[in-house]
Amino acid sequence: MEKWILSVIGEDYPGITETLAQAIQDNQANWLDASLRRIGDRYAGIIELEVPAANLQPLKQQLGTVRGLSIELQRVTPKVAPSLQFHLEVIGNDRPGIVASVTEIIRGHRANIDQLESNLDTANHTGVPLFRLNILLTAQDEEQLDRMEQSLFTLGDDLMVEYQRIT
Repeated sequence: MEKWILSVIGEDYPGITETLAQAIQDNQANWLDASLRRIGDRYAGIIELEVPAANLQPLKQQLGTVRGLSIELQRVTPKVAPSLQFHLEVIGNDRPGIVASVTEIIRGHRANIDQLESNLDTANHTGVPLFRLNILLTAQDEEQLDRMEQSLFTLGDDLMVEYQRIT
């Protein structure tokens, strides 16, 4: 079986996830990992699949019949699992440029982002918009991460930065 990434975006309506899951099952593909969500009136997501080579074209054809969605399949080449993974969390008052500033520092310290999630909440005690950024990243060693953390602190007093080694 080959690994594939299925990306999907389009108008949200009830039953999209079930329709995708049924197409995957109908073609003996295996649903491995996914991130699916509604953003405004849009449905967006990515799904990692294992697909038997003989079933790839039928799967593409069946997915092509799903109404209102832009769907793309891309083959994935497996990578060796990283030896040092870290979870980085940045929380602070919302303002433009937080993600750009944080990712610039990560790149500058030659770390790699494996997963990034963000959301906007409201601080309970003040009602101020609160931005949360959660990043799973690969770094060479803890010293590299320590240097990166020091750089992140230069972004301002209103950002809290925490990290935890996972592997």
